[in-house]
Amino acid sequence: MMTLEETTKLYEMVLRQLLPTGGYDRSPHTNIADDIYGHAKALAQCDLDAKRLLNVLESIPAELLEEYEKEYGLPLKCQTNVAQTVEERLAIVNWIRNTKNVLNTEYLKQILILFNVNLIELVKYRPMQCTTACNAPVNTDRLRYKVKLKLQNPVLADMDCIIYNYLPAYIRYDIEVI
Repeated sequence: MMTLEETTKLYEMVLRQLLPTGGYDRSPHTNIADDIYGHAKALAQCDLDAKRLLNVLESIPAELLEEYEKEYGLPLKCQTNVAQTVEERLAIVNWIRNTKNVLNTEYLKQILILFNVNLIELVKYRPMQCTTACNAPVNTDRLRYKVKLKLQNPVLADMDCIIYNYLPAYIRYDIEVI
């Protein structure tokens, strides 16, 4: 982490670059240099204080929930916040903040749980083989970019909306409700 003096120097450099060309004396011993240094130090202090606060905050205050939701594009498409408690909304924001890799089975289970859909099994098919005869049908269960989602009944969510907005577009999803 950078010190206050290092951060101040960075802000001072940026503020100097923002001065109009030819309008100010840029030498280090002028009133404008003192003004730039004063503003740079204030900005650097705010920057460091904000980083410290964000590192200390373990959770999102309920008062800031709407701002966080707006920042992360919530509520999720395909649903609304109408029937959700503050705790449920906070859980979704925290999940989105902490989710890094979206191309795995765990992500798929978690996103479906947000919509009250239970994934029983994800069936992946083997990719097509180059050793197949040239007259073999292409669109078989061996298709590489095809999966089957076996879901527990009842499925009340709009699966087309969820697939369109939250799952990789290059995969074909077949749905089976058990």
